[in-house]
Amino acid sequence: MLAIFLGMVLNLGNTVADYSFNLSVPHGPIPVQLGSSATLPCQLNPRHNAVAFRVEWNRLDKDSTVVLLRENRQIQGASVAPEYRDRASLIGDLEKGNVSLKLENITLADRGEYVCFVKHTTWYERASVSLSMKVVGSVPVLSYTEVGKDEMNVTCVSDGWSSQPTLTWKYKQGREIDNNPVYEYSIDADGLVSVDSWLLVSPSKSEWISCSVYLSDQEMRESRVMPQITRTQTDAVTLASSSGEWRAAFITILVLVLLEFSILFLFHRKGLDLKSTHRLLLGISILENRQKKGSHDERPECIAEEITPLQYPTEQKVQTAEKAVTDNSTMTDAQIIKITELDMVKGNAVKLTLDATIAPTFLTIAKNGKSVTCSDPKKQAPQGDHHPHVLCNERLSSHQHYWEITGYSGVMGIASQHLYNRQFWYAGVCSAAAAVSKVKSPVSPEHGFWVLHYRKGTGYFANTEPTTHIPVAKEFNTLGVYLDCDKHTLSFYDAQNKQHLCTFYNIPPLKILVPLICPGVKDKDCIQIS
Repeated sequence: MLAIFLGMVLNLGNTVADYSFNLSVPHGPIPVQLGSSATLPCQLNPRHNAVAFRVEWNRLDKDSTVVLLRENRQIQGASVAPEYRDRASLIGDLEKGNVSLKLENITLADRGEYVCFVKHTTWYERASVSLSMKVVGSVPVLSYTEVGKDEMNVTCVSDGWSSQPTLTWKYKQGREIDNNPVYEYSIDADGLVSVDSWLLVSPSKSEWISCSVYLSDQEMRESRVMPQITRTQTDAVTLASSSGEWRAAFITILVLVLLEFSILFLFHRKGLDLKSTHRLLLGISILENRQKKGSHDERPECIAEEITPLQYPTEQKVQTAEKAVTDNSTMTDAQIIKITELDMVKGNAVKLTLDATIAPTFLTIAKNGKSVTCSDPKKQAPQGDHHPHVLCNERLSSHQHYWEITGYSGVMGIASQHLYNRQFWYAGVCSAAAAVSKVKSPVSPEHGFWVLHYRKGTGYFANTEPTTHIPVAKEFNTLGVYLDCDKHTLSFYDAQNKQHLCTFYNIPPLKILVPLICPGVKDKDCIQIS
């Protein structure tokens, strides 16, 4: 009996020894980007077959939130936290002891430490892996107030940084301003850092000053402001000494006005179009305005290239082609958006595909994921709780992206003059939150949608509140869409005639955006994305 007992103990010891292991994980945090996917490596050593093992991933820093659980040879979805369902998966070869985790569509909340826990009947181990993310904050918003003779209080605010950024004030000459600036930092509910700084400065020391906020030289945001003391606070001696300059400026303006009329007369005699005349006169008007301000800047570029918007409006704005460039007489509330030419933005072309897995049943997606059409346009499609649009697989959160929407004949597969002959369609982007929402909310910026609509009989309009009508001089069949995540703008172009249509600006930063198309529900021909 004693021999049998000793044999059982020995076998048990061998069993424990056979299944003992440790876990190999990376040293240090794994850098990830917002909206991307990430792999958290975790490997058994020795490489036991882990098919029958319990594998659990959870958050160490968030009350042990379950990210993924595999038990009894299958994934236990009911135990997983809602924010990780359909985003977390095991991608390693379990038979070789690889229990690595993959996370899709990384969000800000995914930053932090994760625990890899593996258990067999007689043995278990755990190890931690962390994710880090650098998030570049918003463009600094500058404002200023007069506090005395030749003295301004200038404020710079920027938010949405993943860690505490550095803020630097500089004069135009590049020299750092050392006027004992005040700095204040705060952290929001998502763990992102905001910085608020202010200082006293004399406008007479520099034409403009800049505020730069950055984590490194490659991750910098900068804005400039031209603080000006009002005329009532300047002394009489200064005004008298500048009278000669104003007299010279008046003569120059008079000459330029006469030149304008001469050019108009020549254009009329030569039969040139008004468009060319308008472009030339726009340049002359800008030169006149600079003379009025007494500017000595010799650079000939359009003023729209020189001014950084000083503040973002609280309401959603859309800018049409007619208002693409403006010339404000004051710099304190400039809202100038420089519209990039179509040929320039085409260099940012991105390949998009439509997601057939989440498309409404009344929409049909081509096998290549490039076109969509209504399944039964002869009757009103039963939309129910679904919007009549389809989302793309791609998620966009940084840099610049350009794509095109084209109307195609469903029979011959040939591009036709069809976008403006359709009953209704729209295209644009939505936020990641709006993409996964189960509630059919209005298609508006307030609910995370930025789109251009077309309705037969009404024409083109942006989905602002109130609706912004978009004038179109010539019909087209290819719509160009340009998303600049860094400048928070979304522009639409008539790609056929190379004309800018409109631009949404002030799209909230740090948003993951998803391209979308609505082909309408009463047209038989498809719309293609490329």
